[in-house]
Amino acid sequence: MSLLKRKKSETAESNGSGDAEAVAKPAKPGRMSQAKDLGVHHGTQAGIDVAGWVDSRVNATGIFTAMMSRHVPKGTNWFYTLGSATMFIFAMQAITGVFLSMYYTPSATQAYASITHLTNEVFMGEFVRGLHKWGASLMIILIFLHMARTFFFGAYKYPRELNWVIGVVLLILTTVMGLTGYLLPFDQRSFWATIVANNITASGPIVGPYLADFLRAGPDFSATTLSRFYALHMMVVPGLIAALIGAHLFFVVKLGTTAPPWVRAGRPKGSRPEEEVTAGVAKEDFDEVPVNGAVVAAAAAPPVDEADADAAEAEEVEAKEAEETEAAVAPEEPAQEAAEEAAADETAPEEPPADPADAPDEPGEGEVNQ
Repeated sequence: MSLLKRKKSETAESNGSGDAEAVAKPAKPGRMSQAKDLGVHHGTQAGIDVAGWVDSRVNATGIFTAMMSRHVPKGTNWFYTLGSATMFIFAMQAITGVFLSMYYTPSATQAYASITHLTNEVFMGEFVRGLHKWGASLMIILIFLHMARTFFFGAYKYPRELNWVIGVVLLILTTVMGLTGYLLPFDQRSFWATIVANNITASGPIVGPYLADFLRAGPDFSATTLSRFYALHMMVVPGLIAALIGAHLFFVVKLGTTAPPWVRAGRPKGSRPEEEVTAGVAKEDFDEVPVNGAVVAAAAAPPVDEADADAAEAEEVEAKEAEETEAAVAPEEPAQEAAEEAAADETAPEEPPADPADAPDEPGEGEVNQ
């Protein structure tokens, strides 16, 4: 019994029917199309499974969305592409540097010969070397322009101070990479130009002489100096630049970019309107700071003219000063004058009454005044 018939009989017995029903066999074109659809489905599903497996471990979808779908402020122009252009030139320098290192020999006796062989005999060697040579100058120009744009647009302010510091360090590393790469041809021009640059470094305060000795790998220029410059140019400086570019991009994505200074940023769509909060804030110097319920009372009170308030305050001050002056002068009156005034009041004659009827009876002739 064939495997297909055996499977049909087992299916029929499990369903409880003793007789196996005949299954319609599809035609050959139908079977071919079905197999083709099944293959496409499995291939697509396999690709989706691999992408999902990678995405679940590195979260590439979130990173891509944050990098490519972030908000761009109004007024963004071509000045904002200087950073991306600098990063592109750095990538080109890294790629062309790898190809040049395949033919370069960092030796004091063979460096110049290897450069000559690379330029004149290797296929497209002159083109690759030209890209690397002029790309170095272009990278320094672009990073200077990018830093100038950041400074004049005010993009170094809060909360992007750390990103500005990273940019300054990247600028320094770019110049160091240009200095270390200039010596690698090891001809007369690069040799003496590097000596001048190293002497300028040695004239720096405190750390200058130590840094110059580190770059020379000793008291004088030698074959060890070339090896040290080659190691710095090929591994140390590019590695630091790549790491700092990653940190720089992280802060750009996290904090966003700033609008030009002549464009005022509008309120984001769906955000709450601005509310003026006066509690605990003095608008001018020597103003009283409103606290708690005083805010409501100050808002409900009618506006007072400053001139009237100043005049009333001046009147109060003058009245208070007059009272203090009177209180200070009154005790200084002599006691004798006060006593004389009191005696004069006692001996003063009584005024005659206005009505004669009210006058007292005069004593008779025979009466004697007591």
